[in-house]
Amino acid sequence: MGNDYYELLGVNRDASSGEIKKAYRKLAVKYHPDKNPGNKEAEEKFKEISHAYEILSDASKRRQYNQFGEGAFQYGGAGTGGFHDPSEIFREVFGGAFGDIFEGMFGFGGRQRRGPRRGRDLEYDLTLDFLEAVKGTTKEIKVRKYETCNACGGSGAKPGTGKGTCSRCGGSGKISQSGGFFSISRTCDACGGAGEIIKEPCPECSGIGRKEATKKISVKVPPGVDTGVRLRLSGEGEAGTHGGPSGDLYAAIFVREHNFFSRREYDLLSAVPVSFTQLVFGDEIETPGIDADISLSIPPGTQSGQVFRLKGKGIKRLDGRGRGDQLVKVRVEIPKNLNAHQKKLLREFEAGFGKKAAKGGRKFADRMKKMFE
Repeated sequence: MGNDYYELLGVNRDASSGEIKKAYRKLAVKYHPDKNPGNKEAEEKFKEISHAYEILSDASKRRQYNQFGEGAFQYGGAGTGGFHDPSEIFREVFGGAFGDIFEGMFGFGGRQRRGPRRGRDLEYDLTLDFLEAVKGTTKEIKVRKYETCNACGGSGAKPGTGKGTCSRCGGSGKISQSGGFFSISRTCDACGGAGEIIKEPCPECSGIGRKEATKKISVKVPPGVDTGVRLRLSGEGEAGTHGGPSGDLYAAIFVREHNFFSRREYDLLSAVPVSFTQLVFGDEIETPGIDADISLSIPPGTQSGQVFRLKGKGIKRLDGRGRGDQLVKVRVEIPKNLNAHQKKLLREFEAGFGKKAAKGGRKFADRMKKMFE
């Protein structure tokens, strides 16, 4: 039995798209190759959960998976889905030649035609720093893939030559055979169903029409992306064969953690240290923001752990509908090394509350720590 995509992500079958996305983010951070260098098991796990997310995050693919299971996505290339080709089943049971007869009788796809074919879609894991993802950026990546042959322009024919009609099938792409009461048509084995024959193959690509090469691609990352987002670059996948169109390239985003900021959807989260006296008397402080420092007013009597909401200072939404908020938590910073004078002042401050403040055997410093945890 194959993997259960819901089990891989740790969600129920009725999980919402948001729950699926949240579960994937958590696992992607845990198993991403950047965090597990040289760990093959983590690398395989990352590929599995990424594939599971790709299926379950797409409503159409998720319906197919719920109905047909993992088998619906094991064939047809990466990320494309598809079922068993019936002609392949016939070949396994009856052998190659007999399988060709069945595909001719019943119209199965069978052997690939040599006409134009679309190139494969590709996927590239793109790792970004937190602020790059939040603010948007442009990254240049290198992708090893099949590109259209420059010598023949993708035709597969030697420059200066062309294609000729297949003499075996007369250009029809099929060969008919009589079988008693009926005739059977099968794909021409000389031209592969194209109806044409390359007279002189291109020496650069051996008649395929494309060559493997490394290409530099510029990826424009919009502001607000997060782990789990896939950016589609149309036509940047592998080149098609025999003049077919190119596939697409998908940049799968992974975002590194930041040492000060974190996020909750489009809200930016941060915490700033302040002194006890700043909370008691109030103050105006500067707190880091996405683009620049932001002024934050702390009212007198503010409690440690209080969260201030700065409207519209968060992360830009991918749909272009404004920005989230920035949530700033203030936390008191307890001094570690007090001199004698400072200790004397604190004890005088404690004494000012009277004996009632010390009931229960709790020291002043203990109360302070408890209060500001």
